[in-house]
Amino acid sequence: MVKTQIEVDIMDNELHLDNSYDTPLTPKERNALIRYCIAIGTRARCSTRAILRPFKQKYLTSALREVKSSHLERIEKFKQQIILYQNDESELTEGLIGFFNGIPSKKQYERYLRELIKQENDVINLISKSYSINVNFSCVSKELLEFHNSLNPRITFGYSSVLHEECDFELNDKVKNAFLNASLKEFPDCERDWTRDWGYVFFDSIINLFYEDLRVFRGDRCILDTISHERMLTINLNDEELENFIGFENDGKNSVLTEKLQEIKKRQRKQ
Repeated sequence: MVKTQIEVDIMDNELHLDNSYDTPLTPKERNALIRYCIAIGTRARCSTRAILRPFKQKYLTSALREVKSSHLERIEKFKQQIILYQNDESELTEGLIGFFNGIPSKKQYERYLRELIKQENDVINLISKSYSINVNFSCVSKELLEFHNSLNPRITFGYSSVLHEECDFELNDKVKNAFLNASLKEFPDCERDWTRDWGYVFFDSIINLFYEDLRVFRGDRCILDTISHERMLTINLNDEELENFIGFENDGKNSVLTEKLQEIKKRQRKQ
């Protein structure tokens, strides 16, 4: 399957800075990148770990319906892929061909997709029988709750089995200043300070307003993607944005980090 130029550009600019990639970045350097992405971003998303409002049954009903719907949509796509491949109307990606160590037979590919369909059905059954509801906003001030509610929170399971709130909001000057002057303004001193690393952000203290899984967009492009508890961080900055990062906040002192990122980009392109 031929990739479009946009897809190629995105792949070329993606830098995976996870622990698993053994990237030589410090918590302070990751924090600086997160701050920069917020500063140049136009929209962001993040999640709470609990529901920050009194619980109502309709929240659970809606969230369960959302989960079931998303998995049913994937099941339908898998079924459609079976039909298309059986009729010689689809091509597999290079990644899938590599997974099968060559082009699979129609029977092999159908068996593979049937297993994926089974997994999707298993998740649907599991989430309806095993989930957690955590309501916790006793330590959040009225002002912080008002700020949180201005970020368009909605109750969902997301990719977890814990009911929580996800925010999707414009990064206007007021919101940018709020995030940049929250926990992100204090650089973490060591690897153990996970609260200021990997897309975690808190206001006042970690027992007050606390977010994780920060994602930042610039237009339609996701320039920062974190999965906090997995210590996963990906940036997608073009060459001009990386160059501009050199002078961000500290009169050119980011040049060493920018050189690190360019080296990481070269290494990851070769893999």
